[in-house]
Parts: sequence; structure tokens; C-alpha cells
Amino acid sequence: MLAVSRDVFSLRLEAGILNTPPAASTLRTTMLSVRLDDLNPEQRDAVLAPDGPILILAGAGSGKTRVLTYRIAHLLAEGKAVAGEVLAVTFTNKAANEMRERVASIVGDAAPRSWVSTFHSACARILRQDGHALGFDRNFSILDEGDSMSTVRRLLEDAALADSPPPELLRSRIEQAKNEAVTPDEMLARADGGRETSIARLYQLYQVRLRALNSMDFSDLQLQTWLLFEKFPEILERWQRRAAHLLVDEYQDTNRVQYLIVKTLAARTGNLCVVGDEDQSIYRWRGADIRNILDFERDYPAAKIFKLEQNYRSTKTILATAGAVIRNNTERKIKNLWTENDAGEPVTYFTGATERDEADFVAREIARLTTESKLRPADVVVFYRVNAQSRVLEEALVRRRIPYYVVGGVRFYEQRDVKDLLAYLRVIANPADATALERMVGVPTRGIGAKTIEVMSEVAAHDAVTTFEAMGRLETNSKVALRIAKQASNLYTWMRDLMAQASELSVRAIVEQVVTNSGFEAYLDNLPDAPARKQNLAEMLTAAGAFDAEHSGGGLGEFLERVALVSDADQLDVAGGRAALMTLHTSKGLEYPVVFIAGMEEGLFPHSRSQDSGEEIEEERRLCYVGMTRARQLLYLTNTLSREIYGVRQESRESRFLREVDRSLINRIKPERGTAPIRPLSRDSYVDYTDSQMPETEQASGGDGLGVGARVIHPTFGRGVIRKREGRGDSAKAWINFDRAGIKLLVLKFANLQLLGD
Repeated sequence: MLAVSRDVFSLRLEAGILNTPPAASTLRTTMLSVRLDDLNPEQRDAVLAPDGPILILAGAGSGKTRVLTYRIAHLLAEGKAVAGEVLAVTFTNKAANEMRERVASIVGDAAPRSWVSTFHSACARILRQDGHALGFDRNFSILDEGDSMSTVRRLLEDAALADSPPPELLRSRIEQAKNEAVTPDEMLARADGGRETSIARLYQLYQVRLRALNSMDFSDLQLQTWLLFEKFPEILERWQRRAAHLLVDEYQDTNRVQYLIVKTLAARTGNLCVVGDEDQSIYRWRGADIRNILDFERDYPAAKIFKLEQNYRSTKTILATAGAVIRNNTERKIKNLWTENDAGEPVTYFTGATERDEADFVAREIARLTTESKLRPADVVVFYRVNAQSRVLEEALVRRRIPYYVVGGVRFYEQRDVKDLLAYLRVIANPADATALERMVGVPTRGIGAKTIEVMSEVAAHDAVTTFEAMGRLETNSKVALRIAKQASNLYTWMRDLMAQASELSVRAIVEQVVTNSGFEAYLDNLPDAPARKQNLAEMLTAAGAFDAEHSGGGLGEFLERVALVSDADQLDVAGGRAALMTLHTSKGLEYPVVFIAGMEEGLFPHSRSQDSGEEIEEERRLCYVGMTRARQLLYLTNTLSREIYGVRQESRESRFLREVDRSLINRIKPERGTAPIRPLSRDSYVDYTDSQMPETEQASGGDGLGVGARVIHPTFGRGVIRKREGRGDSAKAWINFDRAGIKLLVLKFANLQLLGD
């Protein structure tokens, strides 16, 4: 039994950590002791390990979250730390919430003060408090990917360089630099002329622009935190005391700047506990460095190493299949995963003649499983290597009326109406956010267009004020029509008044005032699809109300931060009873009774881009291992004899990963000779077209927002751009160039299109 003295509890009571008497606290500690008996010996050893650097190598499904949470509970119960001295970081909100809830269930009152969050949220919290040392106001905005790209495009337009890189390349290079803790000056010093020098100078200008907007992008949150620690030792020391015990989940996925932040925070006490599995390192493409976990003992020679090898998730067969694949990697530490679970069913390996055969098999099996057993569609996930594979899978599921959703599709907060509304909230929280202001003034239409915004920028520069303040000074400017200036002045006045009240209002109350005073609701009422669009408004109010209930005292800035840091993994929704479709890169941290991995072919999985690199092949193999180990009961692996992808049909070759599996573990299903072709999706509501077949005439939007150039998403064909439009009312049609499905002519009444945000 763990014993905790009354003196320790007295100290914790004086510190305000506990709100209950020692007897109740002792009872919780006794419960912790009893629960430790449920841990296996390796888990228990890791939980009870003494202070200092600790590396926990946690194989798939081995209970790493349990070990982390019990480790936190042990530190608190033993009095080794109060809750405010424990920092645990992970990579998704879902994982952070789960960890926080588990700690609360063990230690009770101390848990709310424990600091468990994602890397980005932890850095945002640090910068809200101390970012002023770097010149940022604490109300800085966090730009999402779309806003960051818009800023890059505007920067390139203004710079007008002869050798300007494509905006996508520039943003990617900036993000890469930030992940590697490289500042603009350092990039410029390393540049060898030509385009590299141009990119470095544009990186400098991009950071200057973000500073003027009092904004940061996602990668900035981490880079600026590292720079804060590097430049201000007194600030670093304060946060080192706050993170006297630092625990890091998924350590194999850390990049260079995260590695530096972790190492710096842990330098004072040396109490660093990292949990990870190099076999599950799958984010090299976004900067994750597997050497961080492989070289942990080099960085911390006194580190204690624990291996968690008992798997609680999968059957023996699934585990043997995944193990047969990952053993072929060389960049790994030897682990031998085992399980007390049953052997289970053989792994099903199906080969279809085409991708339509493959997709129909997947849909047919899901229908069979959910009809013949207690399994639900929500118990099933279909993984694929690239997003382009989802279209034919979606069509097959639609044919069999199987409910599904695509993880990584349009997030709620990326929908056009929602982003328009969020723009108002961002300006209220941060008046310097000119990107949000430009979006805000256009919805609803007030006549404030590009020329007026340009004048506002000139006034802001001349008077040394924000663009928002400049909006209130247009009535005396001869370059702007009086009618438009009055519109701008009215908008400025009521928003300024709302800003003054915002700190005293709930987030829901702020949203309600924006919806009412901006004319946003009335604007939506005049659109043909008003009911659907107003559902988004209702959902925003619900989200704001839920935030107010969960975060008593949390303000608008905290709400916007939460919105900005929502990830694909946070979209998971099993309550809806739908099967999930997602790329393998989204699979981390998940588990399902039934897993399908589609497209097990050379050039697709492993991807063709990895063929010439041993390191890349090992990354692809780890990705395969992660996908396989998400399965609890049944695992299906599928491929085709030929596949059309990106408009090209070619013969397929079996993935090397399939050849690495012992055939005794597999139930092989090959395509039957003479099989009738799969019926295509009904074309009652669409027609395929090529560029040369499209008519030359085009027509503006009929008031529904679906005009030429609008970005839309279709439930089957995915994302696309409206190229042409004709007809009115129920007969209106549009030619849409879909990213994956090509050009199609759709009847808008039946198309079920959704507008995407810019």
C-alpha cells in the first residue's frame, strides 16, 4: 500500500490543492493503491519509478495512457508534486481530454489544476502570459491553414518578385523552417542565392506581417515559445518550476522545435518522462524526428528504460500479422509484443479486378457484418493511403446505404458561414487582425470592397492605428463615398461598444450580439438555402454555450484558441452510428473492432514517392503497422489487379508489406473469373464532361452563393470548383471541376453541395 502522511496533506491543503479533508484524500490514495494492483508488472514499475529521466517504450495497445495517468496520480498522491507542477503534453485534444478525465477519476480534486494539454495549447498558454516579451499582445489571433495561406498569397502579390515561388511551396518551406526551429535570419544566412534567398526574405516579410496583425500561425506557437525561452532566462526558469515534472506522450512524433522545448523545460529538475514507440513514428513528412526517441539514452545517460509489450487490444493473429511487417525495419528498438487475447479470425486478404470491385467488397462486408452480428457501422473504419481513394469507396457505401463520414473532410469551423461569423469574433478579440476584418466587412454586403479596404490600410499606416480603427475614420476621407463611409462607421461603432463589454459577457452572449447587430441572420434569411445555413448559426451558439458551461471564466480569446486548434482527429464521431473513412495518417490513437486497409499495392502503399529511399520505406512500413494495430477483432487488407487513380489506369502489383506476412495468418480471396461488372453510381443527377465539352457561356450565381469560382464539396465527389453555370430555379445546373472526380454537370437542386470557406 502507498502511504501518505497527514503532514503532506496538510501542506497540500494549505497550498489550496485539495478541497476535502485528509480522511477523504487518504481514501483516494488507498483507492490508487488498489488500482495499481490492476497494472501488469512492467506498467507498475514505470508508474512507481523514482524521479529523473524515464523512457517508456509502449508497444501498440499496451496501455500507455493508463501508465501516464497513473504516473501523474502517483506523483500527486505521494506528495512529490502539487498539481500545478505537473505538465503533461500530447498531440491531440482527444488524447489530452482522455488523459485529463482519467487523472480526475483517480485523484479527484487535484486533477483540475493538473496541466494536461496538447503541445500547441501549452505553447499558446505560455505565450498568452509571456508573449509580450516578444512584442505580442496576449489577445493575439491564431491563423488557421486557410488564413495563413491567404496571408502568404497577399504577401506574394505585394512583393511582386520576378522569381516568386508558388504560395503552397512558400508556406510549406516556412512551416518546415519553424518546425526545425529556424528563424528567418538563420534561413537567410544559410541561403545560397536564387530562389532560396527569395524564400528566406519572404519568410522575413511573412513574420513582419504576422506581427503587424498580432497573429501567429500554428507552427509559430512552438517557434515563438522556443525563442521566448532562449531569449529570456528568467521567463524560462518560471516555466521550468511550473513543469517540475514533465511528461510527454507520443515522443516519437516530436519535431526539432518540440524537442528543444522539452529538453529546455526539463533541464532544471531532470524529471522528464517520455512515452512512445518508434514503430509508430509516422509523421516524418511534417518534421517528426525518430532519432528523438531512438537517441533518448544518449541525451539522458542516466535514463531508466521500461518496455510495455503486453497488448490488450488485438487478437493474436492481428498482432502476429503486424509484427511480421514491422520486423523488417532496422531503425527500431527490439520489442516482442504479445497478448492473452484469443487467436481470433484469420486476416482477410481480398484482391479485386478494379478499384470498384475492391470498394464493393468493402461495402458488402460491412453490410454483412452489421446484419449478421452485433457490430454497428460505427465499429468499422476504412483506411487508405491517399485521399483520392475515398471517392469510389464512398460511392460503394452510398449504393448499399451504409452511413459513413470522412475524417479530414470539411470541419465545422471551416465552413464558409462559420468562418464569416468567426471573423467578427476574431476582430473583437484582436482588433489588429486585418485578415479577419477584411472577411468580416464583406458579410453581409455593405459596399465595403477592395478599394475601401485599401484606403483603410492607408489611413492605418498614416495614423499609426489598426485597420479597425481606420474603419471608423472614413467619413472624413474624400476617397470613400459617404454612403460607404457611414456603413463602415456604423459597423465600427457597435463593434467598439461590444469590445468594451466583451470581458464581462459570456461567449454565447457575444455571439448572439454579433448575429443580431451585424445583420448576419437577416442576410442568411434572404438566401435560398437559409434553413441549412442557419443550422450552422444554431450550432455555433450551442458550441459557445457548451464552452461557457465547461470553462467558467474562460473568455472569447480562449474560445477562439480552442476553435483554432481543432484537428482532424477531433472530428471522430462514433455516436452518429456511421462507419469512418480516413487516411492512415489520421489513424494514430484510434482503435476499432473492424479495420479495412484498402489499396495495398506497390506505388500506392508503399507510396511511389518512397521507392528510392530506405528511410521513407521504413516510414511507410510503420504506417502499415499502425493501421493494422488499430484492429481489435477483424482485419481486412485489400488491393486490385488494376487501378485508375488521378485519371490514369495501370496494372497493380501486390504491396511488399503483404508479402512479408506469413500466409498461414491469411484468408485469401481472389477475384472470381467472369464476375459481372459493378454497376456505377446512378447518373440520374450528373453527367461526366471534359474541358472541351463544356459550353463557353457562364452565368452568375442565382443568389445561392454557387457562382463561378465558388469552392464546394459534394458528398460523393468531394471538393471542387464551379466552372460554368446555366439555368434558373429548379432547372439550374453547374459544371464543376472536382479535385478527384474530374468535371461533372450537376443539377443543383439535387446536388447537395456545400460551400467551402476561403
